[in-house]
Amino acid sequence: MHDKSATNPVDVSAPPSGASASLTYEPFYGLREKAFSLSADPRFLFRSPTHAPAFDALLAGIRRREGLIVLTGEIGTGKTTLCRSVLQQLDRRTFAAFVPDPFVSREDLLKTLLLDFGVISIDDLTRGRFNGASRSDLSYPLYEFLDSLVPLQAFAVLVIDEAQNLSLGLLEEIRILSELERREKLLQVVLVGQPELRASLKLPQMRQVDQRVSVRCELTALDANGTAGYVNHRLSVAGGGDRRVEFTHAALGAIHRGSSGVPRLINRICDRALDRAHKEQSPRVDESFVWGAIDDLGLTPAPSVRERAEPIPFPAAKPSAVVGAATDSELKMLTDFAPESDRAGAASASAAPSANWSTWVAGAVASLIAFSASVVGVAWYLDAQTVIAAPLLPPRPAVTSLQSVSDLARTAASVAESLQTDPAAPGATSRPAPGGGYSIVVASFSARDRAERLVEELTSAGFRAQAVERDWGPPRGRLVQVNVGSYDSAIEVQRDLQRIRELPGGYSDARLVERR
Repeated sequence: MHDKSATNPVDVSAPPSGASASLTYEPFYGLREKAFSLSADPRFLFRSPTHAPAFDALLAGIRRREGLIVLTGEIGTGKTTLCRSVLQQLDRRTFAAFVPDPFVSREDLLKTLLLDFGVISIDDLTRGRFNGASRSDLSYPLYEFLDSLVPLQAFAVLVIDEAQNLSLGLLEEIRILSELERREKLLQVVLVGQPELRASLKLPQMRQVDQRVSVRCELTALDANGTAGYVNHRLSVAGGGDRRVEFTHAALGAIHRGSSGVPRLINRICDRALDRAHKEQSPRVDESFVWGAIDDLGLTPAPSVRERAEPIPFPAAKPSAVVGAATDSELKMLTDFAPESDRAGAASASAAPSANWSTWVAGAVASLIAFSASVVGVAWYLDAQTVIAAPLLPPRPAVTSLQSVSDLARTAASVAESLQTDPAAPGATSRPAPGGGYSIVVASFSARDRAERLVEELTSAGFRAQAVERDWGPPRGRLVQVNVGSYDSAIEVQRDLQRIRELPGGYSDARLVERR
Protein backbone atom coordinates (compact mmCIF):
# COMPACT_ATOMS: atom_id res chain seq x y z
CA MET A 1 0.00 0.00 0.00
CA HIS A 2 1.24 3.45 -0.86
CA ASP A 3 1.42 5.99 1.93
CA LYS A 4 1.41 9.74 1.41
CA SER A 5 3.49 11.91 3.71
CA ALA A 6 1.13 14.81 3.00
CA THR A 7 -1.58 13.07 4.97
CA ASN A 8 0.63 12.06 7.91
CA PRO A 9 0.33 13.98 11.18
CA VAL A 10 2.83 16.82 11.46
CA ASP A 11 3.97 19.18 14.18
CA VAL A 12 1.53 22.03 13.74
CA SER A 13 3.44 24.27 16.13
CA ALA A 14 6.63 24.37 14.09
CA PRO A 15 7.06 27.18 11.56
CA PRO A 16 7.96 26.19 8.01
CA SER A 17 11.67 25.83 7.31
CA GLY A 18 13.29 28.73 5.51
CA ALA A 19 10.51 31.12 6.57
CA SER A 20 12.95 33.70 8.02
CA ALA A 21 14.37 34.48 4.59
CA SER A 22 11.18 36.28 3.55
CA LEU A 23 10.51 38.15 6.80
CA THR A 24 10.60 41.96 6.92
CA TYR A 25 8.88 43.60 9.90
CA GLU A 26 8.28 40.29 11.73
CA PRO A 27 11.55 40.10 13.74
CA PHE A 28 10.95 43.62 15.11
CA TYR A 29 7.66 42.39 16.58
CA GLY A 30 8.97 39.06 17.85
CA LEU A 31 7.22 37.06 15.14
CA ARG A 32 9.00 33.95 13.89
CA GLU A 33 6.99 33.80 10.67
CA LYS A 34 4.38 35.67 8.66
CA ALA A 35 1.30 36.04 10.83
CA PHE A 36 -0.92 37.28 8.03
CA SER A 37 0.17 35.30 5.01
CA LEU A 38 -2.52 34.54 2.42
CA SER A 39 -1.47 30.89 2.19
CA ALA A 40 -3.93 28.30 3.52
CA ASP A 41 -1.81 27.15 6.47
CA PRO A 42 -3.87 24.85 8.74
CA ARG A 43 -1.79 25.85 11.77
CA PHE A 44 -3.46 29.26 11.72
CA LEU A 45 -7.06 28.02 11.71
CA PHE A 46 -9.12 30.18 14.07
CA ARG A 47 -12.04 28.26 15.55
CA SER A 48 -14.63 31.02 15.39
CA PRO A 49 -18.33 30.40 16.25
CA THR A 50 -18.90 29.48 12.59
CA HIS A 51 -15.59 27.79 11.77
CA ALA A 52 -15.51 25.49 14.81
CA PRO A 53 -18.88 23.79 14.10
CA ALA A 54 -17.95 23.42 10.41
CA PHE A 55 -14.62 21.85 11.37
CA ASP A 56 -16.32 19.34 13.68
CA ALA A 57 -19.03 18.52 11.12
CA LEU A 58 -16.52 17.92 8.31
CA LEU A 59 -14.26 15.78 10.45
CA ALA A 60 -17.16 13.69 11.74
CA GLY A 61 -18.66 13.33 8.26
CA ILE A 62 -15.39 12.08 6.79
CA ARG A 63 -14.78 9.61 9.59
CA ARG A 64 -18.33 8.29 9.32
CA ARG A 65 -18.09 8.09 5.50
CA GLU A 66 -21.49 9.70 5.07
CA GLY A 67 -21.57 10.25 1.33
CA LEU A 68 -21.09 13.68 -0.20
CA ILE A 69 -20.09 16.60 2.01
CA VAL A 70 -20.58 20.22 0.88
CA LEU A 71 -18.78 23.21 2.40
CA THR A 72 -19.70 26.68 1.11
CA GLY A 73 -18.76 30.25 1.98
CA GLU A 74 -18.02 33.60 0.41
CA ILE A 75 -14.62 34.37 -1.09
CA GLY A 76 -11.91 34.65 1.56
CA THR A 77 -13.83 33.16 4.50
CA GLY A 78 -11.23 30.41 5.06
CA LYS A 79 -12.71 27.35 3.36
CA THR A 80 -9.41 25.98 2.05
CA THR A 81 -7.63 26.53 5.38
CA LEU A 82 -10.44 24.74 7.18
CA CYS A 83 -10.30 21.74 4.83
CA ARG A 84 -6.52 21.40 5.12
CA SER A 85 -6.82 21.57 8.89
CA VAL A 86 -9.44 18.80 8.86
CA LEU A 87 -7.28 16.59 6.64
CA GLN A 88 -4.39 17.06 9.06
CA GLN A 89 -6.47 15.50 11.83
CA LEU A 90 -6.94 12.23 9.92
CA ASP A 91 -4.75 9.25 10.76
CA ARG A 92 -2.28 7.28 8.63
CA ARG A 93 -4.99 4.97 7.34
CA THR A 94 -6.58 7.86 5.43
CA PHE A 95 -5.41 8.73 1.92
CA ALA A 96 -6.28 12.26 0.84
CA ALA A 97 -6.39 13.89 -2.59
CA PHE A 98 -6.86 17.67 -2.86
CA VAL A 99 -7.93 19.01 -6.26
CA PRO A 100 -7.58 22.82 -6.48
CA ASP A 101 -8.49 23.02 -10.19
CA PRO A 102 -12.17 22.33 -10.97
CA PHE A 103 -11.70 22.86 -14.71
CA VAL A 104 -10.00 19.52 -15.32
CA SER A 105 -11.53 16.90 -17.59
CA ARG A 106 -12.80 13.54 -16.34
CA GLU A 107 -9.57 11.88 -17.42
CA ASP A 108 -7.43 14.56 -15.76
CA LEU A 109 -9.40 14.17 -12.53
CA LEU A 110 -8.77 10.42 -12.49
CA LYS A 111 -5.06 10.97 -13.19
CA THR A 112 -4.89 13.41 -10.27
CA LEU A 113 -6.47 10.88 -7.94
CA LEU A 114 -4.11 8.12 -9.04
CA LEU A 115 -1.12 10.43 -8.54
CA ASP A 116 -2.21 11.75 -5.12
CA PHE A 117 -3.05 8.27 -3.86
CA GLY A 118 0.38 7.03 -4.97
CA VAL A 119 -0.91 4.54 -7.56
CA ILE A 120 1.12 6.19 -10.34
CA SER A 121 4.14 8.49 -10.26
CA ILE A 122 4.94 11.83 -11.82
CA ASP A 123 7.45 10.04 -14.07
CA ASP A 124 4.56 7.96 -15.44
CA LEU A 125 2.82 11.14 -16.48
CA THR A 126 5.87 13.02 -17.82
CA ARG A 127 6.94 10.04 -19.90
CA GLY A 128 3.52 9.91 -21.49
CA ARG A 129 2.53 6.52 -20.20
CA PHE A 130 -1.11 7.62 -19.85
CA ASN A 131 -1.34 9.85 -22.89
CA GLY A 132 -4.61 9.13 -24.64
CA ALA A 133 -5.81 6.87 -21.82
CA SER A 134 -9.58 6.54 -21.74
CA ARG A 135 -11.82 6.91 -18.74
CA SER A 136 -12.01 3.12 -18.41
CA ASP A 137 -8.22 2.77 -18.60
CA LEU A 138 -7.90 5.14 -15.64
CA SER A 139 -10.91 3.94 -13.64
CA TYR A 140 -9.82 0.31 -13.25
CA PRO A 141 -6.54 0.99 -11.39
CA LEU A 142 -8.37 3.50 -9.18
CA TYR A 143 -11.10 1.00 -8.30
CA GLU A 144 -8.46 -1.64 -7.63
CA PHE A 145 -6.62 0.69 -5.26
CA LEU A 146 -9.77 1.66 -3.36
CA ASP A 147 -10.76 -2.00 -3.08
CA SER A 148 -7.35 -2.84 -1.59
CA LEU A 149 -8.02 -0.47 1.33
CA VAL A 150 -10.96 -2.51 2.67
CA PRO A 151 -9.02 -5.33 4.42
CA LEU A 152 -6.68 -2.71 5.88
CA GLN A 153 -9.59 -0.72 7.36
CA ALA A 154 -8.29 2.30 5.47
CA PHE A 155 -10.18 4.65 3.20
CA ALA A 156 -9.68 7.58 0.82
CA VAL A 157 -10.89 11.19 0.78
CA LEU A 158 -11.26 13.47 -2.24
CA VAL A 159 -11.53 17.25 -1.66
CA ILE A 160 -12.40 19.43 -4.66
CA ASP A 161 -11.89 23.17 -4.17
CA GLU A 162 -13.77 25.91 -6.09
CA ALA A 163 -16.43 23.31 -6.85
CA GLN A 164 -18.90 25.97 -8.00
CA ASN A 165 -16.98 25.88 -11.32
CA LEU A 166 -17.38 22.14 -11.90
CA SER A 167 -18.96 21.15 -15.19
CA LEU A 168 -22.10 19.03 -15.10
CA GLY A 169 -20.18 16.13 -16.64
CA LEU A 170 -17.54 16.28 -13.92
CA LEU A 171 -20.19 16.47 -11.21
CA GLU A 172 -21.71 13.31 -12.62
CA GLU A 173 -18.30 11.60 -12.55
CA ILE A 174 -17.89 12.64 -8.92
CA ARG A 175 -21.32 11.26 -8.07
CA ILE A 176 -20.33 7.88 -9.55
CA LEU A 177 -17.07 7.87 -7.57
CA SER A 178 -18.90 8.72 -4.34
CA GLU A 179 -21.17 5.72 -4.77
CA LEU A 180 -18.34 3.17 -4.83
CA GLU A 181 -18.82 1.01 -1.78
CA ARG A 182 -18.64 -2.40 -0.20
CA ARG A 183 -20.06 -2.43 3.28
CA GLU A 184 -18.92 1.20 3.56
CA LYS A 185 -18.00 4.00 1.19
CA LEU A 186 -14.66 3.48 -0.54
CA LEU A 187 -14.20 7.17 -1.40
CA GLN A 188 -15.43 10.10 0.68
CA VAL A 189 -15.98 13.23 -1.45
CA VAL A 190 -15.95 16.82 -0.11
CA LEU A 191 -17.10 19.64 -2.41
CA VAL A 192 -15.85 23.09 -1.40
CA GLY A 193 -17.10 26.24 -3.11
CA GLN A 194 -18.76 29.62 -3.05
CA PRO A 195 -22.51 30.04 -2.40
CA GLU A 196 -23.17 29.48 -6.11
CA LEU A 197 -22.40 25.80 -5.49
CA ARG A 198 -25.56 25.47 -3.40
CA ALA A 199 -27.58 26.98 -6.23
CA SER A 200 -25.99 24.64 -8.79
CA LEU A 201 -26.88 21.58 -6.72
CA LYS A 202 -30.53 22.69 -6.68
CA LEU A 203 -30.78 22.58 -10.48
CA PRO A 204 -33.19 19.88 -11.73
CA GLN A 205 -30.42 18.03 -13.57
CA MET A 206 -28.34 17.91 -10.36
CA ARG A 207 -30.96 16.33 -8.09
CA GLN A 208 -29.14 12.98 -8.12
CA VAL A 209 -26.05 14.69 -6.73
CA ASP A 210 -27.97 16.89 -4.29
CA GLN A 211 -29.86 13.94 -2.81
CA ARG A 212 -26.56 12.28 -1.89
CA VAL A 213 -25.30 15.22 0.17
CA SER A 214 -25.32 14.15 3.81
CA VAL A 215 -23.41 17.04 5.43
CA ARG A 216 -23.81 20.72 4.52
CA CYS A 217 -21.69 23.43 6.17
CA GLU A 218 -21.43 27.16 5.55
CA LEU A 219 -18.75 29.63 6.62
CA THR A 220 -19.69 33.27 7.26
CA ALA A 221 -17.70 36.41 7.95
CA LEU A 222 -16.50 37.17 11.47
CA ASP A 223 -18.23 39.63 13.76
CA ALA A 224 -16.30 42.37 15.60
CA ASN A 225 -15.31 40.10 18.49
CA GLY A 226 -14.38 37.32 16.07
CA THR A 227 -12.17 39.71 14.10
CA ALA A 228 -10.28 40.72 17.25
CA GLY A 229 -9.89 37.07 18.25
CA TYR A 230 -8.71 36.14 14.77
CA VAL A 231 -6.00 38.83 14.75
CA ASN A 232 -4.69 37.92 18.20
CA HIS A 233 -4.79 34.19 17.41
CA ARG A 234 -2.62 34.57 14.33
CA LEU A 235 -0.16 36.82 16.18
CA SER A 236 0.11 34.23 18.97
CA VAL A 237 0.76 31.37 16.54
CA ALA A 238 3.36 33.34 14.58
CA GLY A 239 5.04 34.63 17.73
CA GLY A 240 5.08 31.35 19.62
CA GLY A 241 3.56 33.14 22.60
CA ASP A 242 6.36 35.75 22.66
CA ARG A 243 5.14 38.50 20.36
CA ARG A 244 5.95 42.16 21.01
CA VAL A 245 3.14 43.91 19.19
CA GLU A 246 -0.35 45.01 20.11
CA PHE A 247 -3.30 46.22 18.04
CA THR A 248 -5.29 48.83 19.97
CA HIS A 249 -9.02 48.38 20.52
CA ALA A 250 -9.77 51.17 18.04
CA ALA A 251 -7.45 49.56 15.49
CA LEU A 252 -9.25 46.21 15.80
CA GLY A 253 -12.56 47.99 15.26
CA ALA A 254 -11.19 49.67 12.14
CA ILE A 255 -9.92 46.30 10.85
CA HIS A 256 -13.41 44.84 11.20
CA ARG A 257 -15.00 47.76 9.40
CA GLY A 258 -12.47 47.74 6.60
CA SER A 259 -12.62 43.98 6.06
CA SER A 260 -16.30 43.33 6.89
CA GLY A 261 -14.99 40.37 8.88
CA VAL A 262 -13.59 38.48 5.86
CA PRO A 263 -10.41 36.65 7.01
CA ARG A 264 -8.51 37.15 3.75
CA LEU A 265 -9.10 40.90 3.87
CA ILE A 266 -8.20 40.97 7.55
CA ASN A 267 -4.85 39.40 6.64
CA ARG A 268 -4.17 41.98 3.95
CA ILE A 269 -5.08 44.92 6.18
CA CYS A 270 -3.07 43.67 9.18
CA ASP A 271 -0.02 42.92 7.06
CA ARG A 272 -0.01 46.43 5.58
CA ALA A 273 -0.75 48.08 8.95
CA LEU A 274 2.15 46.24 10.60
CA ASP A 275 4.42 47.33 7.78
CA ARG A 276 3.37 50.95 8.30
CA ALA A 277 3.84 50.71 12.08
CA HIS A 278 7.26 49.13 11.61
CA LYS A 279 8.40 52.06 9.50
CA GLU A 280 7.50 54.31 12.46
CA GLN A 281 9.18 51.85 14.88
CA SER A 282 5.93 51.72 16.82
CA PRO A 283 5.25 48.69 19.07
CA ARG A 284 1.54 49.52 19.00
CA VAL A 285 -0.59 49.42 15.89
CA ASP A 286 -3.14 52.16 16.32
CA GLU A 287 -6.14 53.19 14.26
CA SER A 288 -4.24 55.54 11.95
CA PHE A 289 -1.99 52.73 10.69
CA VAL A 290 -5.05 50.60 9.93
CA TRP A 291 -6.92 53.30 8.02
CA GLY A 292 -3.75 54.05 6.09
CA ALA A 293 -3.50 50.36 5.17
CA ILE A 294 -7.12 50.34 4.03
CA ASP A 295 -6.45 53.34 1.81
CA ASP A 296 -3.33 51.67 0.38
CA LEU A 297 -5.32 48.57 -0.54
CA GLY A 298 -8.12 50.55 -2.13
CA LEU A 299 -10.82 48.90 -0.04
CA THR A 300 -14.19 50.66 -0.15
CA PRO A 301 -16.27 52.11 1.34
CA ALA A 302 -13.88 52.37 4.28
CA PRO A 303 -13.15 56.06 4.98
CA SER A 304 -9.68 57.52 5.00
CA VAL A 305 -8.01 58.96 8.05
CA ARG A 306 -7.37 62.11 6.07
CA GLU A 307 -11.11 62.53 5.54
CA ARG A 308 -12.08 62.21 9.19
CA ALA A 309 -13.40 65.23 11.02
CA GLU A 310 -12.76 66.13 14.62
CA PRO A 311 -15.66 65.22 16.96
CA ILE A 312 -17.94 68.10 17.97
CA PRO A 313 -17.68 68.75 21.72
CA PHE A 314 -20.84 68.34 23.75
CA PRO A 315 -21.97 71.75 25.11
CA ALA A 316 -22.10 72.40 28.82
CA ALA A 317 -25.56 72.97 30.28
CA LYS A 318 -26.50 76.57 31.00
CA PRO A 319 -28.27 77.46 34.27
CA SER A 320 -31.94 78.28 33.86
CA ALA A 321 -34.89 78.20 36.23
CA VAL A 322 -37.73 78.38 33.71
CA VAL A 323 -38.75 76.75 30.48
CA GLY A 324 -38.11 79.34 27.82
CA ALA A 325 -37.09 79.67 24.21
CA ALA A 326 -33.72 78.08 23.48
CA THR A 327 -30.99 79.85 21.61
CA ASP A 328 -30.25 78.81 18.02
CA SER A 329 -27.09 76.92 19.08
CA GLU A 330 -28.96 75.01 21.81
CA LEU A 331 -31.71 74.03 19.41
CA LYS A 332 -29.14 72.81 16.89
CA MET A 333 -27.26 70.77 19.48
CA LEU A 334 -30.38 69.00 20.77
CA THR A 335 -31.67 68.07 17.33
CA ASP A 336 -28.21 66.91 16.27
CA PHE A 337 -27.44 64.93 19.42
CA ALA A 338 -30.85 63.33 19.83
CA PRO A 339 -31.11 59.63 18.86
CA GLU A 340 -32.63 58.94 15.46
CA SER A 341 -35.75 57.48 17.09
CA ASP A 342 -36.26 60.77 19.01
CA ARG A 343 -35.83 62.85 15.85
CA ALA A 344 -38.18 60.67 13.86
CA GLY A 345 -40.77 60.86 16.63
CA ALA A 346 -40.42 64.61 16.74
CA ALA A 347 -40.89 64.85 13.00
CA SER A 348 -44.05 62.75 13.00
CA ALA A 349 -45.44 64.65 15.96
CA SER A 350 -44.99 67.89 14.03
CA ALA A 351 -48.09 67.01 12.00
CA ALA A 352 -50.30 67.60 15.06
CA PRO A 353 -52.47 70.79 15.06
CA SER A 354 -51.02 73.72 16.89
CA ALA A 355 -53.87 73.57 19.42
CA ASN A 356 -52.40 70.31 20.81
CA TRP A 357 -48.83 71.51 20.74
CA SER A 358 -48.49 72.12 24.45
CA THR A 359 -49.55 68.52 25.10
CA TRP A 360 -46.82 67.25 22.76
CA VAL A 361 -44.23 69.46 24.46
CA ALA A 362 -45.11 68.02 27.87
CA GLY A 363 -44.86 64.49 26.50
CA ALA A 364 -41.54 65.24 24.82
CA VAL A 365 -40.10 66.65 28.03
CA ALA A 366 -41.21 63.60 30.01
CA SER A 367 -39.75 61.24 27.38
CA LEU A 368 -36.43 63.04 27.26
CA ILE A 369 -36.10 62.99 31.04
CA ALA A 370 -37.03 59.29 31.24
CA PHE A 371 -34.55 58.15 28.61
CA SER A 372 -31.63 60.53 29.21
CA ALA A 373 -30.02 58.29 31.87
CA SER A 374 -30.04 55.22 29.61
CA VAL A 375 -28.62 56.82 26.49
CA VAL A 376 -24.87 56.12 26.25
CA GLY A 377 -23.96 57.65 22.93
CA VAL A 378 -24.82 60.64 20.76
CA ALA A 379 -25.05 61.26 17.07
CA TRP A 380 -24.04 64.69 15.89
CA TYR A 381 -24.78 67.02 13.07
CA LEU A 382 -22.83 66.87 9.84
CA ASP A 383 -22.87 70.13 7.97
CA ALA A 384 -23.21 69.90 4.19
CA GLN A 385 -19.73 71.35 3.85
CA THR A 386 -17.99 69.09 6.37
CA VAL A 387 -16.34 65.80 5.44
CA ILE A 388 -16.82 63.19 8.16
CA ALA A 389 -16.34 59.43 8.16
CA ALA A 390 -16.01 57.66 11.52
CA PRO A 391 -16.63 60.03 14.45
CA LEU A 392 -15.84 59.02 17.99
CA LEU A 393 -18.97 59.26 20.11
CA PRO A 394 -18.62 61.35 23.28
CA PRO A 395 -20.65 60.27 26.31
CA ARG A 396 -23.96 62.03 26.90
CA PRO A 397 -24.12 63.57 30.39
CA ALA A 398 -26.80 62.13 32.64
CA VAL A 399 -29.55 64.36 34.08
CA THR A 400 -28.51 64.54 37.71
CA SER A 401 -30.08 67.77 38.98
CA LEU A 402 -33.23 69.85 38.76
CA GLN A 403 -31.17 72.48 36.97
CA SER A 404 -30.24 69.93 34.22
CA VAL A 405 -33.87 68.89 33.95
CA SER A 406 -34.87 72.50 33.51
CA ASP A 407 -32.33 72.98 30.71
CA LEU A 408 -33.52 69.82 28.99
CA ALA A 409 -37.16 70.87 29.19
CA ARG A 410 -36.36 74.36 27.92
CA THR A 411 -34.52 72.99 24.90
CA ALA A 412 -37.25 70.42 24.22
CA ALA A 413 -39.82 73.17 24.07
CA SER A 414 -37.70 74.99 21.53
CA VAL A 415 -37.38 71.83 19.44
CA ALA A 416 -41.15 71.40 19.50
CA GLU A 417 -41.63 74.97 18.34
CA SER A 418 -39.13 74.58 15.50
CA LEU A 419 -40.79 71.38 14.23
CA GLN A 420 -44.36 72.70 14.41
CA THR A 421 -46.40 72.34 11.21
CA ASP A 422 -47.31 75.53 9.45
CA PRO A 423 -51.03 76.10 10.28
CA ALA A 424 -51.53 77.53 6.82
CA ALA A 425 -50.65 74.19 5.27
CA PRO A 426 -53.06 71.61 6.77
CA GLY A 427 -52.00 67.97 6.37
CA ALA A 428 -48.28 68.69 6.00
CA THR A 429 -46.15 65.88 7.48
CA SER A 430 -42.91 67.72 8.10
CA ARG A 431 -41.42 71.15 7.81
CA PRO A 432 -38.68 71.36 5.19
CA ALA A 433 -35.46 72.99 6.18
CA PRO A 434 -34.78 76.40 4.65
CA GLY A 435 -33.09 76.21 1.29
CA GLY A 436 -33.68 72.60 0.23
CA GLY A 437 -34.43 70.19 3.11
CA TYR A 438 -32.17 67.22 3.86
CA SER A 439 -29.63 64.99 2.15
CA ILE A 440 -27.40 62.06 3.12
CA VAL A 441 -23.60 62.05 2.93
CA VAL A 442 -22.46 58.46 2.46
CA ALA A 443 -18.67 58.76 2.07
CA SER A 444 -15.83 60.89 0.66
CA PHE A 445 -12.89 59.75 -1.46
CA SER A 446 -9.67 61.12 -2.81
CA ALA A 447 -10.11 59.07 -6.02
CA ARG A 448 -13.09 59.86 -8.24
CA ASP A 449 -13.38 56.34 -9.65
CA ARG A 450 -14.03 54.96 -6.18
CA ALA A 451 -16.76 57.54 -5.64
CA GLU A 452 -18.35 56.71 -9.01
CA ARG A 453 -18.41 53.01 -8.17
CA LEU A 454 -20.26 53.82 -4.97
CA VAL A 455 -22.71 56.03 -6.89
CA GLU A 456 -23.44 53.15 -9.27
CA GLU A 457 -23.99 50.78 -6.35
CA LEU A 458 -26.37 53.15 -4.58
CA THR A 459 -28.24 53.94 -7.79
CA SER A 460 -28.77 50.25 -8.50
CA ALA A 461 -30.20 49.95 -4.97
CA GLY A 462 -32.80 52.61 -5.81
CA PHE A 463 -31.23 55.76 -4.30
CA ARG A 464 -30.71 59.12 -6.02
CA ALA A 465 -26.95 59.27 -5.60
CA GLN A 466 -24.44 61.72 -7.04
CA ALA A 467 -20.74 62.51 -6.70
CA VAL A 468 -19.70 66.10 -5.96
CA GLU A 469 -16.05 67.17 -6.19
CA ARG A 470 -14.85 70.00 -4.01
CA ASP A 471 -11.59 71.61 -3.02
CA TRP A 472 -11.45 71.62 0.78
CA GLY A 473 -8.07 73.30 0.91
CA PRO A 474 -5.09 72.07 2.92
CA PRO A 475 -4.60 69.53 4.30
CA ARG A 476 -7.51 67.61 2.72
CA GLY A 477 -7.25 68.96 -0.81
CA ARG A 478 -9.76 67.93 -3.47
CA LEU A 479 -12.21 65.21 -2.40
CA VAL A 480 -15.20 63.61 -4.07
CA GLN A 481 -18.23 63.38 -1.81
CA VAL A 482 -21.05 60.92 -2.49
CA ASN A 483 -24.48 62.31 -1.56
CA VAL A 484 -27.95 60.82 -1.76
CA GLY A 485 -31.09 62.74 -2.62
CA SER A 486 -32.64 65.97 -1.57
CA TYR A 487 -35.49 65.35 0.85
CA ASP A 488 -38.22 67.68 2.05
CA SER A 489 -39.44 65.22 4.66
CA ALA A 490 -37.38 64.36 7.74
CA ILE A 491 -39.27 61.08 7.99
CA GLU A 492 -38.30 60.03 4.46
CA VAL A 493 -34.64 60.92 4.87
CA GLN A 494 -34.44 59.02 8.16
CA ARG A 495 -35.99 55.97 6.49
CA ASP A 496 -33.50 56.03 3.59
CA LEU A 497 -30.60 56.70 5.97
CA GLN A 498 -31.46 53.52 7.85
CA ARG A 499 -31.73 51.56 4.58
CA ILE A 500 -28.31 52.81 3.44
CA ARG A 501 -26.70 51.87 6.75
CA GLU A 502 -28.10 48.33 6.37
CA LEU A 503 -26.74 47.76 2.85
CA PRO A 504 -24.30 44.80 2.50
CA GLY A 505 -21.40 47.13 1.70
CA GLY A 506 -21.40 48.41 5.28
CA TYR A 507 -22.23 52.15 5.02
CA SER A 508 -22.64 52.64 8.76
CA ASP A 509 -20.92 56.05 8.50
CA ALA A 510 -23.68 57.54 6.36
CA ARG A 511 -24.91 60.77 7.95
CA LEU A 512 -27.93 63.03 7.57
CA VAL A 513 -27.26 66.68 6.77
CA GLU A 514 -29.54 69.69 6.68
CA ARG A 515 -29.09 71.56 3.42
CA ARG A 516 -28.88 75.36 3.53
